[in-house]
Amino acid sequence: MRQGVATGIFAPCYPRRVGPAADDIAEYFDSYGWGYVRAEPTVYRTAFTGETGRYDVWLKVTDTWVFFCINPFVRKPTGEPHGVGTLQAVLRANHEVNLAKFAVDDDGDVSLSVELPAEGFGYTHFCDALTALAHYADALRPRIDEAIAADRAETV
Repeated sequence: MRQGVATGIFAPCYPRRVGPAADDIAEYFDSYGWGYVRAEPTVYRTAFTGETGRYDVWLKVTDTWVFFCINPFVRKPTGEPHGVGTLQAVLRANHEVNLAKFAVDDDGDVSLSVELPAEGFGYTHFCDALTALAHYADALRPRIDEAIAADRAETV
């Protein structure tokens, strides 16, 4: 229980729902027309094929955030980390994008994600997140692939 500011009396503090329930996401996928698999109660998996390839998208709902992530966007090269040119291309892309961001995960793979606050999250935000992932995946993949090829050429 917490003390009320105005009255000085104690009032119970109940968690309130401020964002989407994980079940709402299933309805959003249905409205959007994309298939999905519910991997866990708060985790969904879907995929799309864009101009530059097929991408797996993971979506996770928490009490405070809704995470959309293509992981891996680019796999780490076998037996070595990404080269300097690849990482520079990813950092430059991060500087250019809106709503989305690139990261390198614990396995060394590059991911592309959108993270939105759960509070007030609705279907239009869902659409915006998937649209951003698809747009940036197609728009930036060629540049990142060129950087990977240049890095490989330097190591041969």
